[in-house]
Amino acid sequence: MNIRKNSFVLLVTYLVVMLFPNLFFTVSKSNLLLFITTSIVGTAGIFCMFYLNQKFPFANHIDSKKSSLTSVLLLGILGTILAFLVQKVTMLAEIYFLHQPAVSENTSQIMTIIAHYPYYLIYVIVAAPVMEEFIFRKVFFGNLSTFINPMGAALFSSILFSIAHADGHYLTYACLGLVLSFVYYKAHNIKAPIITHILMNLLVVALQLK
Repeated sequence: MNIRKNSFVLLVTYLVVMLFPNLFFTVSKSNLLLFITTSIVGTAGIFCMFYLNQKFPFANHIDSKKSSLTSVLLLGILGTILAFLVQKVTMLAEIYFLHQPAVSENTSQIMTIIAHYPYYLIYVIVAAPVMEEFIFRKVFFGNLSTFINPMGAALFSSILFSIAHADGHYLTYACLGLVLSFVYYKAHNIKAPIITHILMNLLVVALQLK
C-alpha cells in the first residue's frame, strides 16, 4: 500500500537523522563534530523527505484537496501568529497552575549550542521543523487519519510531538502540535505547517537573541 511505503520511508529517514549524529558522537566524543554532523545530516534529511514523499506518494484525505500557493503561504503565516499566541497562553497556564519553570529547558539548551556553534541554526530553524512536520503532521496525523478519526489522529500526533521534545512543557508542545495540525488540515498541504513551524522557531530564536 502506498500509505505504508510513504509512512515507512519518512519514518526511517527521520530515525536515521536523529540517531546517526549520536552514534557518531559515541565514537568521536567531539561536540564540534556532533553539531556539524547534526547540521549536515539534518539538511540532507530535508531533501530526502521531500524526494521520498514524491517518489512514494500518498494523498491522505487532507492532501486530496488542492490549495493555491497564496493560500498555503497565508495560512502558514497566520498559523505562526496563532502558534505564538497559544504558546504564550499555555506557558502562563503551566507556570501558574502546573508550577513549571518560566524558561524552556529545551530552548535554553538550543540557545547555548547556537552561541558556540552558530551553524546549528540551520538545523534548528529549517531542518528540524521540516522533518518534524513530515513525521508528526504528514505521517502521524494525515496518514493515520485514514484509519481513525482525524481529531484522534491530531491528538495522538500532538502528544507524540510533545513527548519527543522532552522539555517538561508538555501542554505547550501538545497545543502547538494541535495548531500545526489545524494549519495542515485547513491548507491541505504539508508546506503550510512547515512554514508555520520554521517561522515560529525563527521568532523564538530571534527573541532569545534580542
